[in-house]
Amino acid sequence: LKLLFYIAIIAGVILYIQDSFNLLDISFTDVKKENIKEEKQENGSESVTKKLEKNYVEIFFEDGEKITVDVEVADTEALRTLGLSGRKYLGDYNGMLFVFDNVVNNPFWMKDTYINLDIIFIDEQGFIIDIKKNNQPCTEEFCSYIFSSPMYKYVLEVNGGFSDLNGIKIGQSIVMYLD
Repeated sequence: LKLLFYIAIIAGVILYIQDSFNLLDISFTDVKKENIKEEKQENGSESVTKKLEKNYVEIFFEDGEKITVDVEVADTEALRTLGLSGRKYLGDYNGMLFVFDNVVNNPFWMKDTYINLDIIFIDEQGFIIDIKKNNQPCTEEFCSYIFSSPMYKYVLEVNGGFSDLNGIKIGQSIVMYLD
């Protein structure tokens, strides 16, 4: 009986740590759980406040299907410069969304990045305009630059191979749900 009690306690601690830190990239909740942005809506005389649980983007296919990617947002120069450098792991449906103030054509690079990445360039209207697939980590002092031919306003970085695995193509639309 004591052994069963100890196993239950250990399992509870593991579940708590997993839920708090998402260390193993598994979830014990419904994957399609809707995230709702914090905003006030006026419904006649009542106002409703909703809360955004996390930032995410939805990538839409021609047939109306979609893929959801949870994202960290890099919307300042410091965050964009840091990017995913130093990361040794990125969840299968996780990524980083780079948000620029204006349409740009800045180069990206893989310095101090330890995982292969697909880099998806997105225009102001939310359409994918270029994809640079399976970019390798840079181990040299000088890293080559990764450019997009068209100018863009957003960039989504995901695991290398994500685009091919999920059928992501130029021309698809993306809807962003951000704080």
